[in-house]
Amino acid sequence: MRLANLQIDGWELDDGVQLHRAHPKTFWIPNVFKRHLLRPKQIVKLVFRIALRDDAGVETEEVERMWVIIERRLGLGQYEGLLDNDPYCTKGIKSGMKVFFEARHVIQIHAANA
Repeated sequence: MRLANLQIDGWELDDGVQLHRAHPKTFWIPNVFKRHLLRPKQIVKLVFRIALRDDAGVETEEVERMWVIIERRLGLGQYEGLLDNDPYCTKGIKSGMKVFFEARHVIQIHAANA
């Protein structure tokens, strides 16, 4: 499993655990057990950091929270899923795109399955 890299892929996932540690009173994440025991068809929200260029050609980054449907577990806390929505900031990332992620990236678990 290779996680996306901002320089190589043009996007990567932010670490939800680090975001929670930086802002514990305002940035809630599901508990560690729930994040490590996810199953296929569950829907999770991840934070995507996307590399872009503005109108002047200056490199910039946008961050979007998007839903991913889990296809399979690759190991404890490692998953393969499909992006379930399109970002607003780019046409280069589309719904249906394969996403590899870890439990630390999960910031929300949807109550319903896909």
